[in-house]
Amino acid sequence: MGTSALLLTGCSLFGDDAPLPKPSGHAAPSASATPGPVGGSGTTDDTAQPVAAPQAVPAGTVVAETDAVSKSGDTSIHVRIVANDHGTFDAQLSDYRTTNPQPMSVEFRRTAQFGDGSDDRAVATTRWGANGQPPASVSLSEAGTDPDWLRTAVLVPDQSDGDDSDRPWRFKVLAIGTLSWSIPDPEPDLHVTLGAARPGAYGYAFDADDQTLRGTTGTPVAYRVNEGDDQTTIAERFGITVEQLRWLNPQMQTTGKDWVLAGSWLNLDPATR
Repeated sequence: MGTSALLLTGCSLFGDDAPLPKPSGHAAPSASATPGPVGGSGTTDDTAQPVAAPQAVPAGTVVAETDAVSKSGDTSIHVRIVANDHGTFDAQLSDYRTTNPQPMSVEFRRTAQFGDGSDDRAVATTRWGANGQPPASVSLSEAGTDPDWLRTAVLVPDQSDGDDSDRPWRFKVLAIGTLSWSIPDPEPDLHVTLGAARPGAYGYAFDADDQTLRGTTGTPVAYRVNEGDDQTTIAERFGITVEQLRWLNPQMQTTGKDWVLAGSWLNLDPATR
């Protein structure tokens, strides 16, 4: 999953470099810190639905830890992921520091690079003001019981109440920390097979070389959803259960009770979940 921290150096949009402090304790909660809306995390039929599963690790267990740091090192935050007693996980935040106070947000993404723009599928976006501090803890419950598909914690400058014309970097990833998880694999023996196309699973399957697979020969790693495909039939075509299909695709979008969003891509490779 990567290293437990990402410390890079380079030029900064915000000023001179400053040494990073060692992690120590948790930042005090701020009344100005509020969870922000996250795309793809609502409760309508068009959104992803986390898979329910037994608690993977005991409450209080630290399963990931990182420092999200800007290129220059002038802005950073410490992130520790801890199992809670509800079968999901919380992100404990501490040691937020910056040499350029501004409205800020923390969020969790599958992948991220410096300068990336908004990600409407980010999880647990939480904002605070220029003079505020992040909360001590943020819930990752919307990521489900196996959130190790979230590989980065990022800081993203937020909009202010005034004129932001002189802040072209707002809404762009400023600091990144790589999350390396220690969660038991719930599907260690998962093996995807290739079945023939059929009503409800008429999309194309692709191999690791991005070649279209025909018939029932080959190892599928991705699937392009066709109009009218449903999750039950897709799972049957590839020899897995619906629960396993959803585990492979934690943000799979469905419409109605069973239809999968046409044109979307599904992952079939456990290694790239």
